[in-house]
Amino acid sequence: MPWPPKVFWISLVLFYGWTALCWILEATAGINHIPLAPFWYAAVVGTFLIPLIMSIISFYFPEKAEEARGV
Repeated sequence: MPWPPKVFWISLVLFYGWTALCWILEATAGINHIPLAPFWYAAVVGTFLIPLIMSIISFYFPEKAEEARGV
């Protein structure tokens, strides 16, 4: 398996892309002034859903690639 695998780069773009998007929206649109918005985009999505998605794709896609190779 070549390192880093494509799954790593997908996870990297997903996590840091979300962080950059929220940072830009806080600076320009002011979404941090909306009640409960920081809770949803930072706490729920940023610390729960995105790492969950990253762990699923980090496990699922390499397993499917191994099955396709017949390992």
